[in-house]
Amino acid sequence: MSGTENNEDPAPEGAGGEPDPMADWGATGVAMGQGDIDDLFGGPEGPAEPEAPKRGLEALVGGAVRYEKLPMLDIVVDRLARLMTSSSRKFTADNADVVIDRTRPVRVGAFLDTITLPALIGIIRIEEWDGYCLAALDSRLIGSIVDILLGGRRNALQPIEGRPYTPIERTFVEKFVSVVTNDLSRAFEAVSPASFRLERFEITPSYALITKPTASALTFRAEITMEGRGGYIDFLIPYASLEPVRDLLSQEVLGKKSGGDTIWRSHLAEELPRASLELTAVIESRTVPFSEVAAWQVGSVFVLDKRQEDTIDVFCQGLMVCRATIATKDDRVVLRVEETVIEKSWPGDSPLGHDG
Repeated sequence: MSGTENNEDPAPEGAGGEPDPMADWGATGVAMGQGDIDDLFGGPEGPAEPEAPKRGLEALVGGAVRYEKLPMLDIVVDRLARLMTSSSRKFTADNADVVIDRTRPVRVGAFLDTITLPALIGIIRIEEWDGYCLAALDSRLIGSIVDILLGGRRNALQPIEGRPYTPIERTFVEKFVSVVTNDLSRAFEAVSPASFRLERFEITPSYALITKPTASALTFRAEITMEGRGGYIDFLIPYASLEPVRDLLSQEVLGKKSGGDTIWRSHLAEELPRASLELTAVIESRTVPFSEVAAWQVGSVFVLDKRQEDTIDVFCQGLMVCRATIATKDDRVVLRVEETVIEKSWPGDSPLGHDG
């Protein structure tokens, strides 16, 4: 035997005579990279095949979500952000800030598919509306709440991954969500009384299905920051749950009350008694042929059906204000009010545009 012996075993060959990348896995000092993991589990998924183009009605309304403008809901969401900011500061005994994005339409199934796991999904019942909504808390927010409540303000946040939530964590989160549901009730009370109550938690999105996956809903995200840490809550309210108060939420102004300025009301109350009005007393209204009117001459007599004791109608700008009888006083014709009347059909045209 000549030459230097090589004690190292040759690298095992795989199919086709190439070195097998799996040969050294598990050896001491050999670390597995992301590429090795991809090779072990079959590699990353290839690019998805492009979808076939949609045609006809499917292309027109394929995945569109019906969206109805609800101006009052935006006001409710803004109020909820202020309430959650105050309650979060009280709950954590520290500075907290809550910012809520504007609402956007979404399908219920699409919303559940976007939830990042691990997460806790609160199923919330709305008592008065006989409906449900969802509140999905991400793991960063759950870890921040637990860490702050246990006094770990200066410690690095430990992510909650690869394990179920402990009873202590679920208890803290349940208390926090109860505070949030109380804020939801207070935010909606300006529109309609509503009691939001936490019913249960789910960790699997498919188990949190509160209506059919294709149902339309509204979602908004509440970003919560506490001492440089925090997370978010994704809310989902199906349109079916909002149906009992849909008319109220679609109003531009709460109660559709305009002219709420007290200064203007006081000014109007002072000026109205000084206003001048034009009254029209209608003795009788009748249709006659033009030939009869053309035949009138000085001294002609036009006989009315009214008797002297009958009442006549008095109008103001087409509004009947009273009924009165004709009388005389000091050689002058006067009207004596017998009944005050305001027609429900007002405003309208006067039956007779001139004095009778």
